[in-house]
Amino acid sequence: MGLKELNIGIEMLAQADISDVELKQRWRLYWINCIFDFSSLKFQELSWVNNSEKWPSSYEQCTSAYFDNLGLYKGYEKAIQAGNVSEIEALKASTFHDLANFYDEPSQDPQDILNDEEWLEVVEAAGVFWTYLKETLTHPREVERIEKLEKEFS
Repeated sequence: MGLKELNIGIEMLAQADISDVELKQRWRLYWINCIFDFSSLKFQELSWVNNSEKWPSSYEQCTSAYFDNLGLYKGYEKAIQAGNVSEIEALKASTFHDLANFYDEPSQDPQDILNDEEWLEVVEAAGVFWTYLKETLTHPREVERIEKLEKEFS
């Protein structure tokens, strides 16, 4: 193998690493958005009840984004193995995750969900986890995302 082929091989490896890092970062940013969606009654009211065109969402979209799109319906084991979250983050998310996973909405009416005591427990637990993330995350893109979400919906 000549120097040219070796350099091409190194470039391909570097691109693969960059793309893996970028995929993990995108997963985490999406995950942060999902946690925020669960933790913010203001966002839920705006998007679920008032049908905001700027932030369209619903209870179904919120739960589907978190459990299905992120592959968390069976817990955080795969996310830990993939390096998307740390074991500590998964542990800190467990109360929120379990409450959200076992929540049974009282009806299809978003206002009924937002007024449901059990849903308010999910939101509170998500808020506790959100606070943990705000206090511990240091990656600039993650911190920027948290600040942007809070600025828009506080």
